[in-house]
Amino acid sequence: MLITTPDEIRAVVKSAGVVGAGGAGFPTYFKLNAKVDTVIANGSECEPLLYTDKTVIKQMPRELIRGLKIAMKATGAQKGVIAIKGHYKDVVEAVKNAIAQDDAQKDGISIHELENYYPAGDEFLTVYDVTGRVIPEGGIPLNVGVVVSNVLSLIQVAQAIDGKVVTERAITVTGEVANPGVYTVPIGTTYKALIDMAGGLKSKNVALIDGGPMMGKIVSDWDRGVNKTTSGIILLPNNHFIIRMGNKSLAQVVKQSKAACCQCFRCTDICPRNLLGHQIYPHKTMQTIDYNLDEPTENITSAFLCSQCGMCELVACDFMQLSPRKIYAEYRKLLVSRGIKNPHNRSGFDVSSQYENRKVSIPTVIKKLGLTEYAKPLYPKNSKPVSLVRINLSAHIGAPARAVVSVGDSLNIGDIIASSPAEALGTIYHASIIGVVTAITVDYIEITAN
Repeated sequence: MLITTPDEIRAVVKSAGVVGAGGAGFPTYFKLNAKVDTVIANGSECEPLLYTDKTVIKQMPRELIRGLKIAMKATGAQKGVIAIKGHYKDVVEAVKNAIAQDDAQKDGISIHELENYYPAGDEFLTVYDVTGRVIPEGGIPLNVGVVVSNVLSLIQVAQAIDGKVVTERAITVTGEVANPGVYTVPIGTTYKALIDMAGGLKSKNVALIDGGPMMGKIVSDWDRGVNKTTSGIILLPNNHFIIRMGNKSLAQVVKQSKAACCQCFRCTDICPRNLLGHQIYPHKTMQTIDYNLDEPTENITSAFLCSQCGMCELVACDFMQLSPRKIYAEYRKLLVSRGIKNPHNRSGFDVSSQYENRKVSIPTVIKKLGLTEYAKPLYPKNSKPVSLVRINLSAHIGAPARAVVSVGDSLNIGDIIASSPAEALGTIYHASIIGVVTAITVDYIEITAN
């Protein structure tokens, strides 16, 4: 079938199960249901140590450009910008060559070279860096006429038009493993299998982070499967600063904050949202911990503006080791439970005059986090067949998917195994290996290879 209209594009992208591959998991078909003037392909690889986006861009630059063109057609955009950190010269060169080969400049496609700072790649910062537009408080890129999509998601959009559904993805595996690299594996490959693929652990007593060191989540069950949103896994010693901070309970965070916050302002000084002009002041929020929350002040409701990037916790307060981020997360949870919605919706404000001066470079972040020994270029590695996958049914924004198969069913790669309700925001999941359904739970579907 010839796919020519925006509606047809969205339908195919939905059936292919494409979601935001950079970590958020927002269904891409819904993101493309917009009218904007610019689509940004986000290839910044925001987190330190990860090499997934760089790898897929170098491997498939023409597919990326084609996916960007398709997204532009779906949204009516006249401009398509591929945002890549400029110091990755080989990646930039690969895209420039592909643009030249496809004569894509005539279609409004260009490259924007980002600076190497954290969190470059955050949607709000990327939109400002590329277009000069500032997303309103509590807003989204659509509010300023922009759609932002991860580069792998756009490659998957191009593949969807070719009839390929999402059944695999590239994942960085690094840290305390013998053979770190970028491995392309079926969705649902267990963390254990991925570690074995990377040569196994180099040391005992390690913890696993799904994602990057700044915003990734510590995973306790290594028998679970990786998701469409898993851009990387990092293995770090249990006593590493990042793991110790991640394992702190809220009670510990509150107790330490009450006793030790000296109101030095560092957390506010380098808060990316504050630098964009949003009314979020982490140091002031730390003062509110003893307050009565019956009438939340703006320093409490500003929790809705926090991006959870970790700058306040892991960079600004790396010595005192306090966590405004966790305080914000808890405040937001409490506010939502009380039915309180985000009251912050200003627009048209000024970006801080210190925006450029207070950017923190990735090398500085790596040094502060104690990750220098792991900070080395990574390359594609040969993957091995897996004998079992456990496909998470809620690794996306929206309604969880529900199984449409039964235990004992035989499956081929690409067969639909679960889907969110048709009328709800959600996605579709497909079998990622040839095999038999051996377990179905509320959380995942297990397929064992024949």
